[in-house]
Amino acid sequence: MKKILLTLSGTHGSGKSTNAGRCYYLLNRSGYKFSYIRHQDLLDPFGFIVRRTARILHIEPNRLEKMKPTRVAWSLYLFFIYCPILVGGIRLRYLFGYSVVSDRYLYDVMVGFRDNGMTVPSESLLMRLLPRPDVSFVLDAPEQRILVDRPEHSRDFIRKEKILYRQVADHFNLSRISTSDPPSIVWSNMLSEIKVALGERASVERIPLQQVIG
Repeated sequence: MKKILLTLSGTHGSGKSTNAGRCYYLLNRSGYKFSYIRHQDLLDPFGFIVRRTARILHIEPNRLEKMKPTRVAWSLYLFFIYCPILVGGIRLRYLFGYSVVSDRYLYDVMVGFRDNGMTVPSESLLMRLLPRPDVSFVLDAPEQRILVDRPEHSRDFIRKEKILYRQVADHFNLSRISTSDPPSIVWSNMLSEIKVALGERASVERIPLQQVIG
């Protein structure tokens, strides 16, 4: 069976992790072989170092991120730690016959840097080194729902993030999914594209949709 890379990106509170877990569970339950990657785990170690350094220096993390030494350090981390682990992890899973569901991907890193007025260090080179997903979904949710679920974020932050994700989705031709629809509809829309990527007929007959609601 063909192995694919499936990624889910999107704004805070849009249901990325929920739907990534749902994809992983339902696809495996239906007989496919999928492995799960939590992309953020590859970035958290260096992010922690940046935040800790900013605290020691008594400056804002966003300000520290923009400094040249930090961007150089980010580049080194992305090329010598992040990239080899991510690429190697995906290829190893392919070798053992597994497709991959990734909760977030490089697209989310792009939005994070753009939100701070920057681009990812050596972004174009990273795009060539990392596997291009076979299916990529960008999830979105109503602004008010996000504000209720994520009260730590302001309305302006959410609106800006929505714009940035829309730009990334349009630039890379990613599929946009609204999680304001019922779970069964969201899953049907996603599954049809997944099955096409797997080289199958786009139908939902093999996976009962009541499993999604439950």
